[in-house]
Amino acid sequence: MSLVVILALLIQPAIAANDTSTEEACLYDRQPHHSRCDYVKGNSECAGDTFDFLEYYACADPELRPLYLIFYFFLLFSLFYLLGTTADKYFCPQLEELADRLGLTPRVAGVTLLSLGNGAPDVFSGIAAINENQVGLVLGQLTGGGMFTVSVVAGGVLFVSGGIRTRFPLLRDVFMYLCGMVSLSLLVAYDALSDYTAVIMLCYYVFFVALAYWSDKRLLRKVNEELGDMGDVPMLDRSNSQIDMMNQEYRLTRKGRMSLGTVLEHFSKPSETTGQRTAISFVILLLKNFVEWVEAPFTFARDCSVINCVKESWSPENHSRLRASMALCGTPLLFGYWQDLLKEDVNGFPIWAVLLLVGIGAAIIFAAICPTDMPPRIAPLCIGIGFFTSAIWVNIFANQLVDVLTAVGRILSISEVIMGATVLAWGNCVGDLTSDILLARNKREGMAITACFAGPMFNLLIVMGFGVLLHSNKIALHTSLSTQALISFTFLFGCLTCTLLVAFGFGKLSHSPGNRLPEKFAFFLWALYLCYVVTMILYEVVGDPEVK
Repeated sequence: MSLVVILALLIQPAIAANDTSTEEACLYDRQPHHSRCDYVKGNSECAGDTFDFLEYYACADPELRPLYLIFYFFLLFSLFYLLGTTADKYFCPQLEELADRLGLTPRVAGVTLLSLGNGAPDVFSGIAAINENQVGLVLGQLTGGGMFTVSVVAGGVLFVSGGIRTRFPLLRDVFMYLCGMVSLSLLVAYDALSDYTAVIMLCYYVFFVALAYWSDKRLLRKVNEELGDMGDVPMLDRSNSQIDMMNQEYRLTRKGRMSLGTVLEHFSKPSETTGQRTAISFVILLLKNFVEWVEAPFTFARDCSVINCVKESWSPENHSRLRASMALCGTPLLFGYWQDLLKEDVNGFPIWAVLLLVGIGAAIIFAAICPTDMPPRIAPLCIGIGFFTSAIWVNIFANQLVDVLTAVGRILSISEVIMGATVLAWGNCVGDLTSDILLARNKREGMAITACFAGPMFNLLIVMGFGVLLHSNKIALHTSLSTQALISFTFLFGCLTCTLLVAFGFGKLSHSPGNRLPEKFAFFLWALYLCYVVTMILYEVVGDPEVK
């Protein structure tokens, strides 16, 4: 743990230098109660991307403000639900089909397109938060989510599998995640985020993908050598069969991925012994009905704007051709809404009508050339369009989620880092927890433990890289490493360092044949995460309010 102390001492001068001014331009919680409404109306930094949730609360009657806050909590839960269902039902299938058509090897697909599918809520909410200058929220999300994954999720994988043999992919992922995390902490501490450093982060990830590609080639070459007695079967066919098998395993695992919807479904059922619902299950049932009621119009809107030409789900029984044609009608309208064009006009003719006519024309042409029993020849183009439109939907929900979460944090005087490290991180990590545990139970513990480190590294580098590059006003993008962020980085650094040391065979926990991550190490990881949460909460309660 001495390395942790060195890192903290290295970064501390930058904290002192950059902490002279507050990170947020919206100082809502520091205003007198009677002037908060006027302050929010006159400060554009307090406004949301689409709706001014903070203004609605601040300008409401004092008797109604608790109801607003309760509604915001329900809205927050619903947005998490919508973000998850959009990623699982619309975004991920397009990515999987795209990976198959590009012929990507399992590990390369896993660290690129499939990592984007699994981490879509984190990626889009993080980029949206950076674009709104909520860097503290992003740091909390990335470090809190990373800490949860490499401790709680990785510990669960170790416990379920009874220990894991360490191999090169695991050591590589942990080491490169550690290097990326340390580099980002220094960039944030010294306010050095720029287009140049963003490109470096993206190039670093490209280098990681190249390593994964080289590792996959070595693996497939080894498989071909082991299957050398297969006679006249070409080597390429053997490799492709291995790729297809591993991609199919991924698909089956993702179908068992638990979401907020399945959690609500499970806990809202009556008791198996008495056949009656408890008070808690009744409340959860009401919550489940509420989010399904909220989702219904969005399900119709998504079906009418996201074209699905995935081979696995295409069939006459599902009326796939009709659904795809309807989706093409709404695709231009969705793009117009995303670019805020629907209120514009061309020579007095509304843009929305032009976009609708374009969509109808595309739908008619598609229905005329598309067979009913199989995806059309232009399926790759349709998959690209479906990928783009599903990404727009994820981005829309992510923007609203960031706005509501920011408003709730300011209302309750909770720092951005804490909100990101707890609420946002936990909400987006539910799927990772269930899918990785399921992999471990299916005797794929190596794949599961690798996902625990490759996924957070993908989120870290892609969010910060593209978030900074796409930031609309880089002059306003000033960063400083708050004490809460330093706590998160320090615990994450310690967790990754300890994992590396144990994986290499150092320490008393690894006295077993070969280099292993033993089952007992899971308890250490869980204890470390508990200490992390307690430390963050204690600092939030008793820490200096000026740094919040």
